[in-house]
Amino acid sequence: MRRLFGPFPSVAFHKQIGRDAMPPVQATFSGEMTVGVKLAPLTSPQRGGKVVDVWMSVNASGKSDSYQLQITGEVYINGATCLTTRPSIGHVSGETSQQKTTRVTGDTGIKQAVVSATANAFTDGDMLTYKIDLVRTGTPTTEISNIVLVVELEPIIG
Repeated sequence: MRRLFGPFPSVAFHKQIGRDAMPPVQATFSGEMTVGVKLAPLTSPQRGGKVVDVWMSVNASGKSDSYQLQITGEVYINGATCLTTRPSIGHVSGETSQQKTTRVTGDTGIKQAVVSATANAFTDGDMLTYKIDLVRTGTPTTEISNIVLVVELEPIIG
């Protein structure tokens, strides 16, 4: 029988990790989206940090070869946007409705978010809100559905 010796995590390990990590927050919309989401609360962080990434995924990107069909997200800190470019997923004529994400580069109809380096910080108790805009002219063959907006956070250490 072999014995293991060495540094094992302390009993306060989870508290130490909690000090140095912030889980992402997300907003989800289940089912078909036929109107956008007006300004809605996302979270109020317990400690200061910054928004490091924002991305969106949809289970179905929708289909409308006759009309524009696009979804975009926006994230605000105390009412001011923290993005210089909003993430968006748009239907591309000729494509079938499919799962799409702004997390991966190189897909058609995708625009990735760009977080503002000068407007992404928040402090304890600030309010993070979001908005999802839907551009939908006419009735699409297939609606955009099952949307997730993810906001990745990072604590400010020091």
